[in-house]
Amino acid sequence: MKGSLSRNALIGVAFLASLVMIYFGINFLKGSNIFKKQNQYYAVFDDVSKLLISSPVYIKGYQIGLVNEIKMIDTYPLQFSVGINLEENITIPEGSYLEYGIDLFGSSTANLILASSDRYLQPGDTLLGYREISLVDGAAGVMPRADSILLKIDSIVYSLNRLISNPMWVSSIEGIGSTVDQLNSSSKSFNRIINSLEKDLPQISENLTAASGDLKHVSSEISQMDLKSTYASIDETIKNLKLITEKFNSSDNSMGLLMNDTRLHDSLNITIDNATKLLEDIRENPDRYLTIRLKLF
Repeated sequence: MKGSLSRNALIGVAFLASLVMIYFGINFLKGSNIFKKQNQYYAVFDDVSKLLISSPVYIKGYQIGLVNEIKMIDTYPLQFSVGINLEENITIPEGSYLEYGIDLFGSSTANLILASSDRYLQPGDTLLGYREISLVDGAAGVMPRADSILLKIDSIVYSLNRLISNPMWVSSIEGIGSTVDQLNSSSKSFNRIINSLEKDLPQISENLTAASGDLKHVSSEISQMDLKSTYASIDETIKNLKLITEKFNSSDNSMGLLMNDTRLHDSLNITIDNATKLLEDIRENPDRYLTIRLKLF
């Protein structure tokens, strides 16, 4: 009878211990520490994706509490109340807010961003809540673009494969090789021309120097010429020509009369006409003139 009693007592004690452990475990998972006094605050969020109960709450990297409650408080628009248990000695200035994000491993963490104020919130007050744009969210936004880029890359690779497998590609490569050979040959010819020019450059330079010296000498001689006397001689010559022209046009001299008086012209015409008639008569009657000659001699 006593052995049965002690066994039942042990079972009862074990059951009560299990209940106590379950109670403490549930509270621990909820973020409550029954052995340590904590203050409860609330934050309102529009989105609580991947935010979990028992997620840690930090101030500048130092953990000060846990998330212990998440519930929906409004349906239009959707709003959620998130309860956080913080250590008793933590004071929150007015204007502070709670921000949570998701790390690369999918774990959610909340950060309490403290404002600068002399007034402080009381336990049970409500903070503003914001969700931090994490690298995971950014990667999720980039994924559609990455998919489209991969599709374009795949299309480009396919096009390159078709191009390379085309027989014309081989002939094109051969044509490029031939063009390169011609360019090499042209380059060699150009180098030979440059080398030849380099050899002739000293002689060309000497010739240019000599020509420059000759031009300088000619320029010096021109600068030393008495241009004033030359211009004076030219003016004198022009005056003489003008005087001769005036005499030709004047009637007070033999040349002017010869050029301008018509009487001399008419006399010459008459003389020529008489001489013509005389010659015609001599040709027709030569005996007449021979007779006269005999009488004279």
